[in-house]
Amino acid sequence: MQRQFDDLLLGSIELFCLAAELGSFTFAATAASVTPAAVSRSVARLEQRLNIRLFVRTTRQIRLTEVGHRYFEQCRDALDRLAEAERIATGEQTMPAGVLRISMPTPYGHCRVLPLLAEFRVLYPQVTIEAHMSNRNIDFAEEDFDLAIRGRAPRDSGLIVRKQEDAEQVVVASPDYLKRKGVPKTPDDLAITSAFNTTCRARDGRCRGFS
Repeated sequence: MQRQFDDLLLGSIELFCLAAELGSFTFAATAASVTPAAVSRSVARLEQRLNIRLFVRTTRQIRLTEVGHRYFEQCRDALDRLAEAERIATGEQTMPAGVLRISMPTPYGHCRVLPLLAEFRVLYPQVTIEAHMSNRNIDFAEEDFDLAIRGRAPRDSGLIVRKQEDAEQVVVASPDYLKRKGVPKTPDDLAITSAFNTTCRARDGRCRGFS
């Protein structure tokens, strides 16, 4: 779509409509917090663009010409439609609605987020949640996500970030593992186990604990 109206022209149309409604350049200027000369220039700009006369001017009053009246009706309807579109777009709805796409790490999603979704659905029944659980970093622009939960600050400084919580990471092992392997004292004590687990992941695609 090619642009046809710049900001100056749209402002001129608004001032023209005010003058037509109030029947006075001075009253329109007061309502718009500008000078009467600014209103007069705006009307003259429109008349020059359209090559028509919008008002019949006398020393005491102004009145719309026949073509000016038709133009005023169309412009007023268009401005009303723009105001309505803006009202809808800025969220004058009583209940949030739509699809919310969230990317989150698998453990955090299962432990923190999924248990809350049932209550969220009760509060906001018109919102559909698409939860994608993965530990990879997503691309907001390419993958069309609305929200991502991650355990570290993002590299993209243009994103809006909100801290959710502080979480500690700990190493755990089953009693059976400790009985068979003993309690590891250093990370090197886990080297053999780590290599074994890596092989398992490469073969079947699943991540197992210590074994």
